[in-house]
Amino acid sequence: MDGAPFWWVIVALLLGIASTHLSAFVDTRSKRGERHAITREDLVRRREEFELQHLVEVNQLLRALRERQSEFVSAKWPHPRLGLGGDEVRQRTDAALRELRNADEALSAQVGFILDDDVRALVRKAADVIGDRVYTLNQVDSTASFEEKLRSGDLMVGPYTMIDEEFRAVEAAYEAISARVRSLYVRGAGM
Repeated sequence: MDGAPFWWVIVALLLGIASTHLSAFVDTRSKRGERHAITREDLVRRREEFELQHLVEVNQLLRALRERQSEFVSAKWPHPRLGLGGDEVRQRTDAALRELRNADEALSAQVGFILDDDVRALVRKAADVIGDRVYTLNQVDSTASFEEKLRSGDLMVGPYTMIDEEFRAVEAAYEAISARVRSLYVRGAGM
């Protein structure tokens, strides 16, 4: 009987150590589960922030592309009051075309970051339609005035029949971007 209290102390000590380790293990597991849930929420929030950032940027780049297109048209057919000669018109047209290409490249670089496939396809289509129209406009001889081109019918064959298609494609892209941004904000607000 002399050994019974000694073993009892060892068993009690081992049970205390095991209980402490088990309690720490359970506590660590529950904290890890909470961290995992927070991480999942954080990932969703980060994904939505990423998507919002790129949608806004693509919207701005699409607007910039349309502005560069307008500048290109103005450079190719300057107002007669400016009194620009052929070389000046060509230089301004070439510079405007370079700016247009830069805007197109910037947009193309960002389109791939749009996570929604439908929105991405609509933005690509809008950029392609703008590019096709610029290509067609660039093929038209700019030595004649804009009014002469309209009277001769040269512009009615290609570039200006494309305006409607371009308008629809760009408006569809803007609407898709806006709808996606709204849906992300509504989801983020928990509505």
